[in-house]
Amino acid sequence: MRKRKHSVCFIDDDPAELQRFRDNLRFHFVVGVGQTLDAALADLQRTGREKPDLFVLDLYFPQGPLNTEEELSELHMAWDRYNGAQADFMSVLARLRQTSHGGQALAEEVWQKCRSRNYVFFTRKATLEEGMAALRRGAVNVIKKRDPNRAEVKASALTEAYDVAFQKGSQEIAAELSDAIRKTTWWWRHRESVYSGAVGLLIGYLASVLANLTPALFRAFQLR
Repeated sequence: MRKRKHSVCFIDDDPAELQRFRDNLRFHFVVGVGQTLDAALADLQRTGREKPDLFVLDLYFPQGPLNTEEELSELHMAWDRYNGAQADFMSVLARLRQTSHGGQALAEEVWQKCRSRNYVFFTRKATLEEGMAALRRGAVNVIKKRDPNRAEVKASALTEAYDVAFQKGSQEIAAELSDAIRKTTWWWRHRESVYSGAVGLLIGYLASVLANLTPALFRAFQLR
């Protein structure tokens, strides 16, 4: 029996990105794409699927009118320059022997000496790929250190600007750390099995009560 393909809806503002997604993933999934939610759903529904198993959403998406072809071209060129600057920065990190492998080695040391996987990474330099890899390897979360804006850097010494940025973001950082601690508790890690077990017990109890009440109810009905 042939396995039923899962379906996905991809929403992105760039038509070229939509085409790439469809061309490369149509053999793996039933695909619907569009520059809006309605367009993507309509595209999927032409395949006979009403709703997808998964929505795939572009994170940076225009609020308001979609970008023109010229604006998208400007965006792609800016992204290329950004990648070039990031590559230069990563080469400096490598020269100074700073890599994400060092952080992973720290995590392994925590495990070896403390037998604990309750850790988050607190980082300024991690890329998206490194953050995702850290989560896959067991980090509870990856929390970003706050950066000063350019005006703050120009107005004061660099260290002072970082101090101000941390102070401004301290409440948010504390909330993220508290959330990470909550996610390390036994209750959080087993919540789904606890919920399903509780529901199963409740259903079993109600079924038992109903089974015991049914003969009495039946006799009472007959007496009437």
